Amino acid sequence: MKLMDDKDFILAKSDPDSLLTALSLTVKDRREHLELSQSELARRSGLHRSYIGDFEQGTRNISVKNLRKLAIALEVKASELLGLAENRLEIDNKLPNLQNQVSTAK
Repeated sequence: MKLMDDKDFILAKSDPDSLLTALSLTVKDRREHLELSQSELARRSGLHRSYIGDFEQGTRNISVKNLRKLAIALEVKASELLGLAENRLEIDNKLPNLQNQVSTAK
C-alpha cells in the first residue's frame, strides 16, 4: 500500500473537503455513464433524490452506509468509487504543476 508523502498529506489536511468533492463527482460521472437520472439512482439505492442531488453538488457529506447503497445501485464496489475519487484528486493536484511546467517551457 502506498502511503501519502508529506506534500500530499499537507494538501489533504489543508482541504479536507477535496476527497468528498472528488467522490461526489465520481458518483455523478458513474450515474451519467449508466444513463441514470438522480431519481432512478434514488429508487435503486433507497436514498432520497434530494440527498443524491445535494451530495453530487458537494453540499452534503455521505456516510459509509449510504456510500455502499450508492455503490450497489451504481454496480461497483464502494472501494472502487473511493479509489477513483482518490485518483481524480491526485490528478487534480498535479495539474497546476504540469501547467506551470508547460508555460515555463515555452
